[in-house]
Amino acid sequence: MVDLLTRLLGLLGDLPGQAPSPLASLERSIAAAHQAHSAARRALGIAMAEEAREAERRAMLASKVGDLEQRAMEVMRGGREDLAMQAADAIAVMTTDIEASRQASERFAAEVALARREVDAQRRRLSDLDRGRRLARIGAALNAAAPGSQAGLDSFSEAEAALTRVNADNQEARFVRDELAPPAAQLIERMSDAGFGEPVQARAVDILTRLRREAGLNPTHLIEPTGKLQ
Repeated sequence: MVDLLTRLLGLLGDLPGQAPSPLASLERSIAAAHQAHSAARRALGIAMAEEAREAERRAMLASKVGDLEQRAMEVMRGGREDLAMQAADAIAVMTTDIEASRQASERFAAEVALARREVDAQRRRLSDLDRGRRLARIGAALNAAAPGSQAGLDSFSEAEAALTRVNADNQEARFVRDELAPPAAQLIERMSDAGFGEPVQARAVDILTRLRREAGLNPTHLIEPTGKLQ
């Protein structure tokens, strides 16, 4: 998923006539860093596996040397100096090989230790980069959601201003309807609002009274008394 997003951002950033966006460049750089880190980890794993095989080879040679030494002593007791000399030559070759391998492994172990520390440092740096990328994406999303308008306002401010204008228009339209309504309708609504007769429209206080009654509470408790018609 991350690789797909990186490729998409790269393609968008490379469109003709468009300069790569900073976020797309960041994605490509972090993707390249991840690839380099993966290559370093693979190389380190291969090196450690090779060293383990080399250690097994030394152990096998040491076992053979021990076996040859025991057999050389037996053939010397049997008076076969020729076989003992051949065994000694083979032991010398393998002993030299073992020592060379041991010295090389000591140097190799030091290099592997350095490589392991570098891989660990890369892992920490990649973690920091990944966290920074997530924050950068959030910032880019917020910037995209609030582009500047011609009036210098962001989209949210423009929407809030538009809502204020709509509410004002609705309020004005209501006043116009009230003024244009027949006098009898106005009077009935005023009397209903004052508590005389059935309400013309559903009122919150009536709903609250019904809910209190259904809940087994005193319907008139905590209800402010209604005013009288002026």
